[in-house]
Amino acid sequence: MAIEAIAGLSSAQFGTQAAGGVSQQTAQNAFAQHLDTAVGKVDGAQHTADAALAELASGENVDIHGTMIKLQQADVAMRTMVSVRDKVVDAYQTIMNMTI
Repeated sequence: MAIEAIAGLSSAQFGTQAAGGVSQQTAQNAFAQHLDTAVGKVDGAQHTADAALAELASGENVDIHGTMIKLQQADVAMRTMVSVRDKVVDAYQTIMNMTI
């Protein structure tokens, strides 16, 4: 199984953006776009797993091994997304609890 890097993200890119003074709105749009892409990939994995499971249940697809792999990929993607969400919520709560 190949692990793909998040497209468009690198440490060098963050350094140039911070030094270049990217506006807050542009940064928010970029974050929202990356988040939307990630959610779309997780949703796609879930739909692929559901379709494979429906084919297996109907008797069309007898590849149990392939179906189980698709189900596990969807599970890992969902668990990763939930973990990222928990980290973002934790970071938000930490920032909100800071005293000024």
